[in-house]
Amino acid sequence: MKKPNLAVYIALIVVVIGLIFQFLEMGLFGENPISGITKYHQILFWGGIAIWAIGHMKKESSDKE
Repeated sequence: MKKPNLAVYIALIVVVIGLIFQFLEMGLFGENPISGITKYHQILFWGGIAIWAIGHMKKESSDKE
């Protein structure tokens, strides 16, 4: 099994940032200090999932070769 490529690691970081922004938006850590940015948490989260899927597909195609 090959090591995951860079896209998978970038996707993980983007998803984690999206989740942190979602928790800030929900008020889990108290009052939301950056509401102008955190309202886009879903775009970050699903963008990270899309990046992960693309990286995973590339990894799978290179594993088959």
